[in-house]
Amino acid sequence: MEPPDHLSDTEKKLRSLEQDLNDLRQGLTLVTDYYRDLETISKRQEAVEAVDETIAKPLVDDDLEFEGIWRFHEEALVEDPGVAIPCQEMYEAFVQYCKTSGRCVVEQDAFEFVFARIEHPSPVLDRGTWIGYRLRTGR
Repeated sequence: MEPPDHLSDTEKKLRSLEQDLNDLRQGLTLVTDYYRDLETISKRQEAVEAVDETIAKPLVDDDLEFEGIWRFHEEALVEDPGVAIPCQEMYEAFVQYCKTSGRCVVEQDAFEFVFARIEHPSPVLDRGTWIGYRLRTGR
């Protein structure tokens, strides 16, 4: 038989090892939970990015295009009911305005579609010319 002191040392070592094993298990559980949370967050982030790419970004791009055309209307044109500007000349003025102001240039069809819907006053498209505006000079 072993002496009682030796048995208590062995028991102490076993208890210490059991405590260490328990601590390791808890640590492993925490690490597992952490990685599970990271995976969940990553999936949510991917979903948010997908929504941004498919829904939000096109809306923002549309707003930027409209804003460029609206700013051109406000800053580069003067209301003048007796003036007619050919569509191509108006579009070229828009392109030049965008280049100098750093705005996005849109294709001519998109420009004409949006420009025709501007109000106060509304431009009129008649046989390839825009009626109601002249280009601002002296800028």
